Amino acid sequence: MRFTDFLTKESCIMDLASATKEEAIRELADILTRQGRVKDEEDFIKHVLEREMLGSTGIGNGVAIPHCPTQSVEGVAVAFGRSRQGIDFQSFDGSEVNNIFLMGTNPQDLNIYLKLLATLSKLLNDRIFRQDFANAATQEELIAVFKKHEK
Repeated sequence: MRFTDFLTKESCIMDLASATKEEAIRELADILTRQGRVKDEEDFIKHVLEREMLGSTGIGNGVAIPHCPTQSVEGVAVAFGRSRQGIDFQSFDGSEVNNIFLMGTNPQDLNIYLKLLATLSKLLNDRIFRQDFANAATQEELIAVFKKHEK
């Protein structure tokens, strides 16, 4: 199982229009809904925002991973968005977020989801991956970076 089995170029936005955390979550959730991976968009967003209230998913280095398990998701859903201006996610390091991975799962697929979160965290801790990732300008380049670094 690879991260790129779930993150596709069609689920990536390389220039988010959103200016706030909630807007970004909504913009990315819309993609997953249009792809049929989210069955009830408002319920999914509600659960993601509830999870955010428990503690920020801004993990530092300009990255946030808002996520939640909910019946509103079909299987496992992943979307990515890049914000040129940066978004306040109340990150642990105080920096604005430029890269957002929105993830959701049906509770039945929790094991796959947890493995994907672990894979993403491991990749994001790799300095060379982060450099390649930052230099990816298109959806295709972004997916190629993941494929190059996935093992």
